[in-house]
Amino acid sequence: MQETSRSPDTSTPAGWLWRAVRWCITAFALLLDHLKPVRVSLLIIAFGAIMALGVDQVAELFLIAVWTDPSTGRYLGLLASSAVAGMAIWYGARNAYRLIYPRWPALQDPRGEGLRNWLPRLFGAAIPLLVLLGYVVSLNTVPHGPCGVTADCQQRVWRAVGLLIESLLMVAFFVTRRRLLNALPSREAKPVCLQPSSEQRLTRVRELGAPVLRWYMAVIALNIVATVLIAWWPEALDGIGPLAILLIAAAFFCFSGGLLCMFADRRGWPLLSTLLLASGLFHVLHLNDNHRVRQYPAMSTHQAPAAAPVESRPSFEAYANAWLEDRCANRPTCPVIVVSAEGGGIRGAAWTALVLARLTEQVRPSGSNESTFARYLFAGSGVSGGSLGLATYAALLRQPGGSMEARTGQLLSHDFLAPTLANMFFVDFTQRWLPGAWFDDRSRALTRAWERAARRQGAPAMAQPFADLYRHADGSADTSIPALFLNSTTVAEGRRFIQHPFRPMASLQQQPWTAAFDGSVWLDPRVPLSEAVLNSARFTYVSPAGTLENTPAPGVTPPVPTRLQLVDGGYFENSGTTTLLEVMTRLRTVAEQRHQSLRFIVLHISNDPEMPDFIDRHDPGHPLPLYSASCQKPDTSNPSLSGEVAAPVKALLDTRSARGDYARVQLLRTLHTSDSDPAGGDMLWHFRLCPGEYPIPLGWTISPPVFTELGRQLQQNYPLARMTQALDEQLGPPGS
Repeated sequence: MQETSRSPDTSTPAGWLWRAVRWCITAFALLLDHLKPVRVSLLIIAFGAIMALGVDQVAELFLIAVWTDPSTGRYLGLLASSAVAGMAIWYGARNAYRLIYPRWPALQDPRGEGLRNWLPRLFGAAIPLLVLLGYVVSLNTVPHGPCGVTADCQQRVWRAVGLLIESLLMVAFFVTRRRLLNALPSREAKPVCLQPSSEQRLTRVRELGAPVLRWYMAVIALNIVATVLIAWWPEALDGIGPLAILLIAAAFFCFSGGLLCMFADRRGWPLLSTLLLASGLFHVLHLNDNHRVRQYPAMSTHQAPAAAPVESRPSFEAYANAWLEDRCANRPTCPVIVVSAEGGGIRGAAWTALVLARLTEQVRPSGSNESTFARYLFAGSGVSGGSLGLATYAALLRQPGGSMEARTGQLLSHDFLAPTLANMFFVDFTQRWLPGAWFDDRSRALTRAWERAARRQGAPAMAQPFADLYRHADGSADTSIPALFLNSTTVAEGRRFIQHPFRPMASLQQQPWTAAFDGSVWLDPRVPLSEAVLNSARFTYVSPAGTLENTPAPGVTPPVPTRLQLVDGGYFENSGTTTLLEVMTRLRTVAEQRHQSLRFIVLHISNDPEMPDFIDRHDPGHPLPLYSASCQKPDTSNPSLSGEVAAPVKALLDTRSARGDYARVQLLRTLHTSDSDPAGGDMLWHFRLCPGEYPIPLGWTISPPVFTELGRQLQQNYPLARMTQALDEQLGPPGS
């Protein structure tokens, strides 16, 4: 007897359940097919959601754009760019649904009419809501709420409400625009359909009509013009804010990518996969590498360097001897201030520069214009943002004028992120699909922003050769600026790459660096200060790895590679203290040859509020020989366990922090301190940040409330009067 299959009886509970399951499967398949032709819009929205919910560094951008920025013009620009991006996403999705795609017959299913009518509208209206969501989420990082930050608190509430109103107005426009069009006298003869799903489906893109295609062509042409303009002038969109730039880039991407996808989807071409494969192939074969390390100010990031000139940098020994002769002659024990500045983006830069500027202005004899602190500051070792802070201090110290602390705040309050993002999403994005290197990359936009901000403060040194800060016109060593050692990391070898303004310090006879590369062996004597800072601060993906090609001088070191890739110095260790210890050792050797004794005054400047302290001395009345501010210690007694997949990755990442902890402890153990005679030994002050009243960002843009928070912590957590007195006693008058 042959069995026949039957559908379950829908009158029973099991039958109803089976029917519900089938309905869910059908609805999901229908939704999935409807998302495929609008995947460009969907990718933009997904990217925005990830930024708003999952990236801590982006939180400050939302706070700046919606709350702390006093500029009404920039807020209106944010509303306008949100509306433009939303309209572009809606327009692209609406036109994508007008076509018939042979691969997706479900798009003709009458049951999907509601999706075709409402998905474009919801996608478009979601853009202002994503900005609002990012702002609301970022408010959780402000302990006392934004009303404790801005004076016009109630007025700023309307900024958030404005985004919500904009989203509602966009929905109203999308729903009523067809009725409004039909109400026009010109539409009496040929009214439009009241619902998008009622329109005739088309088989070719050109059937969309001349007005639609003209819109696409005009926007694509504008995209090309914007790309060329930003390639030539990275600061073209500076001043409108990073979020506005991201929204404008999303609008262009939706128009350009959406049109290409419509052509490809009609013919069944896997366009996005093909483009990704092409870009990956160009990358693997190094056919479009425009990330070269600039060797001299006129060099671009897409050209090979010219031959290096004759060596003109001073030697470290010449600098150290001149420094010791000028500061330490006839002193039985000479005080030497050295600094290690940790990485941490703009947070590390601002905190480092603020601490050094405050001490420079306060540690000086009454009535004297010369700072004894600056005079006895011998060297600084920086990583990433700490390197930018040290370079900012050195550039301003070279060109004195006005309050150094005020100039520091004005220089670093510049929006460095906006031109970087503009280049990333316009120029670098275009370069990824082109064979050959044609344009400067986004890292050059970042260094140009640093140079521009420094020039506004009368400090051109950021754009000039690094070594020029340390030599006189006659070639002799100039000791008026502390020696900077900026740490980068090599990709293939995983070693430190130490940049400094002197001739190569490593030789066959002596090697001051432990398992590290001496940057002067590879770098041209004309390398700009901004490029040296960049190599130390090639922050993950924001600044790409830099390709360094050069021929090392023969006989300087053992055989070395002629090509290196450089990334952020924090990949190896983020404290900068490993290099500082080696610099101190080298200086001690020079001093011993001169029969001079040194007393080191070490300032370690960290900026991670969650970092455990390595100095347990918090008595403001007795900051010698060790001192660190007292913060609430993070709870590390019971760390969360990781699964077998995440554990190896987490261990690799956490070893970076552990190397920093190890280096700090080694620094502490190297110093000769004495509680019985604090004035007779070395001393170490740890300038750290604590969890405060306002979140301090890691990116490349900063707002006035952040500087207020930094100044408050420096004033409240550190006994500056007592520390200034202690330094005065250690250093003596400027001429001594």
